[in-house]
Parts: sequence; structure tokens; C-alpha cells
Amino acid sequence: MIGLYDHQGLLRFVGRDSDDCLDYADLFGLGPDLYILQSLTPSVEVNALPRALSVSTAQSV
Repeated sequence: MIGLYDHQGLLRFVGRDSDDCLDYADLFGLGPDLYILQSLTPSVEVNALPRALSVSTAQSV
């Protein structure tokens, strides 16, 4: 997820990737000197469920 911020620091748009944000900036005539792009989702490490838990959950369904 990428956020497009204007030169005043206001969030203008959130998109799946930088291309979405750049398209939005282009649509409203924001030049590169009027915005910054910033990643909004830090990379998060997801631990796998223990196998015993996965098996017992599948059997109860």
C-alpha cells in the first residue's frame, strides 16, 4: 500500500502500488515537486500456525 502526500503533508490518496498514486497525481495535475510517495504497510512477518492447531481446526469443520 502506497500513500500520496501533498507538499503540505496531507494524505491525498492511498493505492495498491505507486502507479495508482502517480495516476491520481497526474489526474489532478500534481507535479513531482508537489507530492511524495510513502509506503504505508511495513513488511510484517507472519508466523505459520502450529501443525497440531491446523489439523484440529480442520477436523472440527
